Amino acid sequence: MAETDFPHVFSPFALGELTLRNRLVALPAGTSLVTDGVPDHGDLEHVERLASGGVGLIVGGATVVHPTTTLRSRKLIEAYNDAIVPATAEKVAAAHRHGARYVTQLVHLGREFIGGESDSAPVAPSPIKTVRDAYPPHELTVGEIDDVVEGWRSSAANLVAAGVDGIEVHAAHGYLVAQFMSPLTNRRTDEFGGTFENRMRFTHLVLDAISSEMAAGTVLGVRLSGEEEIPGGMGIDDCVEIARDIADRGDVAYFSVTHGTRGKYVKDSTGPDAVAVPSASRVRAATGVPTLVGQRIRDVATAEHVVKNGHADLVGMARALIADPQLPTKSREGRLREIRGCLGVNQDCRAFDPHLHCAVNAEIGRPRHPNAGSVAERTKTVYVVGGGPAGLEAARVAAERGHRVSLFEAAPELGGSVRIAASAPHRSTLIDIVDYLGNEMRRLGVDVNLAAPIALDDFQEIRHVADHVVVATGSRPADLPSELTGRTVFTVDQAVMGGMSDDAETVVVFDDGDGFWPAYNAAEAVARNGRRVHFATSLSALASRIPAESVGPLVERLRAAGVHCHLGQRLADVDGVLTLESALTGGRLALPDAAVVWHQPRLPQTPFGPLAGSAAGLSVIGDCVSPRRIGHAISEGYRVGIEL
Repeated sequence: MAETDFPHVFSPFALGELTLRNRLVALPAGTSLVTDGVPDHGDLEHVERLASGGVGLIVGGATVVHPTTTLRSRKLIEAYNDAIVPATAEKVAAAHRHGARYVTQLVHLGREFIGGESDSAPVAPSPIKTVRDAYPPHELTVGEIDDVVEGWRSSAANLVAAGVDGIEVHAAHGYLVAQFMSPLTNRRTDEFGGTFENRMRFTHLVLDAISSEMAAGTVLGVRLSGEEEIPGGMGIDDCVEIARDIADRGDVAYFSVTHGTRGKYVKDSTGPDAVAVPSASRVRAATGVPTLVGQRIRDVATAEHVVKNGHADLVGMARALIADPQLPTKSREGRLREIRGCLGVNQDCRAFDPHLHCAVNAEIGRPRHPNAGSVAERTKTVYVVGGGPAGLEAARVAAERGHRVSLFEAAPELGGSVRIAASAPHRSTLIDIVDYLGNEMRRLGVDVNLAAPIALDDFQEIRHVADHVVVATGSRPADLPSELTGRTVFTVDQAVMGGMSDDAETVVVFDDGDGFWPAYNAAEAVARNGRRVHFATSLSALASRIPAESVGPLVERLRAAGVHCHLGQRLADVDGVLTLESALTGGRLALPDAAVVWHQPRLPQTPFGPLAGSAAGLSVIGDCVSPRRIGHAISEGYRVGIEL
């Protein structure tokens, strides 16, 4: 493929007085690589990665405007703090050095606190509590509104002093500006509430304050939710009315259109791609103002379709560019098979533990390794045993370093337990990481041997001939409990892969304390085949370890499939009858004819006996150390490969 395959995306665009080299935008995604409200070197490195990867514009996120919206951890950038000016100037310089432009998004969270405590009370136009947080907000007085608006002005002044190319007002996702605009959250009866004009008053004060500090040549943007996706929330007709009102000012250079409110706007892999495009198209048509659209757009082909058909002028990506910051350059050069795709699992990138990471890109959130991008001084012979994500990533990075790598996988296909998980309903994007790494094996000349189990004597021979051996043999399903002996019992793997051989109409899927995806995958797979499913867990909460943005869609799918959910349960044999017993109420549910899908966390699979991962010339990584998540496997594989 050549650059001309995406001519619309890779054409320049005039945004106000700025000229963007292309139509791809890195959407605001805060890193939390911040100390005392000031971005640190890791945040700068993240901007440099994005800019060098080829985007036309970077919108920096998670930048707050006032002390009333600062978290106790101070992991959000505080634009009102003068100390951010030099650090922001460094980010602007990094973006410009690589040919990108840099805009900062400003936000006041209002009644929302994004996963952290604050020393300030939450504030809002009206004292209406969000379902996501514990405390009702304080209703802002007119004097306090003036003080918050002054925070927007002083924040803008600091950003202009730092040389940003523009400022974006976050008026989406149910944060403070949106709270003032929405009748659902604004019940005021003074000049800031009631009529549409009054509900827009705060927005105009904010825009006036920012405009008063804008330098010549900088642009002003506004982010809006085309659909808030909550009962009683604003929809596209409201969004268009708001956009028209703002456009009439004449000083706004672009609208950024998204969907959702907090907890809903980061779409996982179970939702459709490019969901906000129709809304962006309507805003663009109604206002004539250049429009930026994002929301689960994962590839340049989709972006090309959006721009070519006039739905939007700019196309934004967040997680896709975290997974692979080089996505624009690789797409422009036709290297599509080399793109590391976003899985949409919302695990590492949304946990912020303690800052941004990525399940498939181990470089994100970690200091740049001194060996990154360099060839090893001495070429080694490296053998990797196991073709799951840990082994594949170790092989990829080692081969990029110039080593001679051979990989052995016992199964006839690469992927390990990820391939099983990807067979579950709504989880197919998981296979993307296996496909990417498999392509990289071919590109880098890794000698891949499938259906090639390594026995103990083979392993001992390998250790003699290799300079380094990586053991990544993965995990296996846990053994069945004794109380299920003699019953019709299946593993999660069998349920997901269609290996349940009986015809029982009722199936109990039992999750013994995991709380993550496997048992839920099984429940969905079994229910899809028309069986009556009881999902039971020993835990006291449903989906307790599944990322927050995925829980709502999962619960809705289980409800729609007729799955009966039971919390705080144990499986028991009562007089020969399979029974669920509630630890909460003591109640019992007899299920005499039910088959069982039983799950507890998987067990390490190490056919070579106990191995010390720190032994000379040997690394033991991934699930065979401790069965965990894709992100753990990838990060351990990367670390081994980069240090060889």
